[in-house]
Amino acid sequence: MKSLIIGMGIGQLYKSVLTELGSTVVTVDADVNKGADFTDVVSAITSYGTFDTVHICTPNYTHFELATKVAACAGIVFVEKPGVKNSENWATLTHTFKSTRFMMVKNNMWRDNLDEMRSYVDKSTAIKLKWINKNRIPGPGTWFTTKKLAFGGVSRDLMPHLLSLYMAINTEWTKGYMTGNESKQLHSLSEIGDTEYGTVKRDGIYDVDDMCKIKFMSQHKTWKLEANWADGKEDNRAIEFELTDGTVKRFELGLCPESAYKAMIEDCVANINNNNFWQDQLLKDFWIHERIENL
Repeated sequence: MKSLIIGMGIGQLYKSVLTELGSTVVTVDADVNKGADFTDVVSAITSYGTFDTVHICTPNYTHFELATKVAACAGIVFVEKPGVKNSENWATLTHTFKSTRFMMVKNNMWRDNLDEMRSYVDKSTAIKLKWINKNRIPGPGTWFTTKKLAFGGVSRDLMPHLLSLYMAINTEWTKGYMTGNESKQLHSLSEIGDTEYGTVKRDGIYDVDDMCKIKFMSQHKTWKLEANWADGKEDNRAIEFELTDGTVKRFELGLCPESAYKAMIEDCVANINNNNFWQDQLLKDFWIHERIENL
């Protein structure tokens, strides 16, 4: 297998996973200090030709252009969340390059404890999916917090993870319906200090949502999804099942393990010619795009 990684931020994680999978890994990053093999995609394609997998790990506003640029030489193009700007752009990619498989990265759907989580759904009256941080605003003042570049804030950064988990543990997710959503900008650049995920760029922009909630009704239960970059209280990243006996079963959500990324890539490569598999992925990718693009 031969793989191209574009963007050596989270791309470093993919390099580790793909190397473990035995893939020949080629890396690209415009920043020469990142130590990538190439500083531009065209040079990598010219040198290596085609790739079994391509992994786009760059800022959100670059995803669509890069996916278009690599599609003709890729078997599978993995696009880091939140995918592209909207479902219309995703449709353009998938309809234009019919021989290429595209997938918004949904690594959480390959966590190894999902079956255990599913076993609690029927025993629950409500399920809460939380990714709430005490202070983890990524790169305040940079592209992360500039709406025209990121397309939104926490709704694009963290909510896709919760939506993919909602689909993963709810076998009847297609029958559910949204009963409410809310996204707000709670902070401003002037009052933000440095965070665990970046030094504040004081002359930058902060015009994105940093809190987002979505509620669904499915299987006669309420599903509440909440993401927050910085609530100032404590980290609270978990799935909580409120059980019929009045107790709560809680599953902690640490950062997604590398094993889930590995399983995702292996599964996709193994199913490269399985049209049903890719129709299912397409359905899920459109669904996530449609839920977040108007927040």
